[in-house]
Parts: sequence; C-alpha cells; structure tokens
Amino acid sequence: MFQFNVNDISKYRTQLMGIATLLVIFGHSVGNGVVMPRWMESLCGLASVGVDIFLLVSGLGLWYSLKSIDSQVNLWGGVKCWYIRRYKRILVPYFIIAGIGNILAVMGGRTIAEAVLNISTISYWLEHKGAWYIAMLIPLYAITPVHDAICKKIKNPVYYTLVIVIIIVGISSLHFECPNVGLSQFIENVRHVFVHLPAFFIGFMLAPMAKEEKCISFLWMIVVPLFLVIMMKYLHFGYWPGFLVFSFVPLLCRLFCYSGKTFMNVLSFFGKISLESYLFNGIVGSWIIVYLPWIYESPVNKGCYLHYALVIIVGTALAYWVNRFCEKALKKN
Repeated sequence: MFQFNVNDISKYRTQLMGIATLLVIFGHSVGNGVVMPRWMESLCGLASVGVDIFLLVSGLGLWYSLKSIDSQVNLWGGVKCWYIRRYKRILVPYFIIAGIGNILAVMGGRTIAEAVLNISTISYWLEHKGAWYIAMLIPLYAITPVHDAICKKIKNPVYYTLVIVIIIVGISSLHFECPNVGLSQFIENVRHVFVHLPAFFIGFMLAPMAKEEKCISFLWMIVVPLFLVIMMKYLHFGYWPGFLVFSFVPLLCRLFCYSGKTFMNVLSFFGKISLESYLFNGIVGSWIIVYLPWIYESPVNKGCYLHYALVIIVGTALAYWVNRFCEKALKKN
C-alpha cells in the first residue's frame, strides 16, 4: 500500500500555496464576468479548495513557528513576539494594498467612514465586503497559541482536534432564521468563515506528524476524505468541497515528486506572492473598469477575457513588487 509522508506538506509548502493561488485566480474569473462553458463554471465553484489549501498549510506552518517559543523562559514574551511576527506578515502588505485601494475609492466618492470600515475588515463581518480572508486570519491567529497550549496539556490532541472539526462542521451546517437583516448577514458571514476552518485545525494536528516524518496510508488520506465528501454532499450536511483538500494535497505532493524544475519554480513564485496576489486580484478588476473603461467596454473584451487577463498580469506584477518591498522592510525591522 502506498504511504504518504506527512512531511511532504511541509517540504512542498510553497508549491502548494502556488497551486492555491492559481485556484483562487481561476475561481475569481466568473466574478469578473469571464464567459465560459457551464462545466468550467462548476469547476470555478470548486476552486475554493485553494482557500482550504492555504489554511491547511498555514495550520501546519503556525505549529512549527510556535515551537520556537517553547524553550523561552519568558513564555508570554515569546507569545507576544510570535503575535507581532505573524500579524506583521499579513497586515503590512494588507494595509499597503487596502490603503491604496481605499484612498482611490475615497477620491471616487466612497466616504471616509466606509473606507475605515473596509480597511479594518469590519465591513466584511457586517456587509460581506472587503478582504474576508484577512478578516478570518486576524481572530484565527489570536486563538492559535491558546489552541496550541490546550493540545500540549491533553492526552490525545488528535481526538481533541477531530471533536473541534465535528463541532465546526455542525455549526456551519446550521441555518438560522433571523428577522433582523443586519444580524442575519453577520451570522452568514461568520458561517462563511467557519466552513473553511477544518482545514486549518487538521493542518495544525498533522504538524507533529510532519516533524517526525510519519507516513499515513493513501487509503486514509484519499479514500476516507472522498467518502466523507460523498456523504456530506448527499446528506446536505456541512461544506463538502472543503474536505476535498485532504485528498487533493497528497496527490499534488506525489505529482511534485516527478515534476520538472521549471514547473516547480513557477509554483514557488506564485506561492511566495500568494497573499498579495489574493488582495490585488480582488481590486484590480474594479480599477480597470473605473480608470480604463475603454478597455472594459471595447469589442476586443468580448467575454471579459482581455479584462481578466489584465487583472492577472497587473495583479501579479503588483503583488510581486509589494511582496519584495514588505520582505525588505520586515527584514530591516
């Protein structure tokens, strides 16, 4: 029976994030008006698995980063430094990109109050606007050291994690009927975040196994998640596409073993700019419509292919520039 080395998730971390970035770009194409066959639109819906890959890899990576504070005498000081490092990594590029986007939006008529709500990510929780992924990461990072501390104190963190996943799936399956429109929107936004959280907690759970280079049968890593996906889909329980990640990642890691250097370098490139690429992918399209309407309205843009090609090219170039700038700035700091 083929065995999957859990450490491959760590070994191919950047390439996996590259795949996730490309899936997010593909998934956003429909929202940008790109015309495509119905079967491709269905695949775009499944491209949300890219978010779950991000979270699986992030969960594993955060476990490793928390190990650096285990040996410190001043544990709170170590946790505090961990928070600073983690939040700098996501918030510095976010504030640069969101800041530019909202300054331009204010110049175009958005109120300062709306811009503040957008940059603070509060607008996501209230109105489902803005960078929802950042809005999710802020509280998720906040609870991660607490989750890690609990995992260290209990006998079986695997069972503990599975219980958490079951609770999350159960909560995200509930549909509350609320007469208050604002509260109903808030609950739906929280639910939208919850459906993606199992990947993070399972990634965190797999990290100690990755460090010890433990192997798991491909039967467990591929067949069992697929069985869960089929059950959830036909029982209409939970967000079944999110569980595809647990079958998809081992297959990708196996593919990477036989992939050429050029292919791996391309994936590494997109993996390194994953956060910045996601942020620019959400706003460059609106910039083109507002500032270059002749491109969007041009007959050449039939099917929005030219428009979204520019979104990808310009967004990728800007993401690379901001990523390099932030890396240099954070290293100096």
